[in-house]
Amino acid sequence: MNDTEAIVTTHLDTWNSPAGPERLTAIASVYAPDVVIGEPQGTLTGHEGMEQAIAALQSQVPGTELRRSGPIQVAQDLVTYPWSLGTPDGPVVASGRDVLFIRDHDVAALYVVIDTP
Repeated sequence: MNDTEAIVTTHLDTWNSPAGPERLTAIASVYAPDVVIGEPQGTLTGHEGMEQAIAALQSQVPGTELRRSGPIQVAQDLVTYPWSLGTPDGPVVASGRDVLFIRDHDVAALYVVIDTP
């Protein structure tokens, strides 16, 4: 697994992990302290903002998980890939694309683009 794949895997694992100390440790390991999270409903920043974004998603659609649904594409410090959200054995409830900006092996910015139904 190359560095980019490892970052994407850790990023998705973090979004799928339950609340608690392990998730906070994962957030600190993959995201820059000043990470920007750009979502359709607004922008959050920092590790606390990342925790808020993950907690909000998990409370809105409990029991679901994010999965990469296509190839990772890279252009310099920009990384993007499609994802789907659904239960492990059920239908996809949402899909979209993550756009990550990498700085010094950390995610410095995450932009979430959600496909329209």
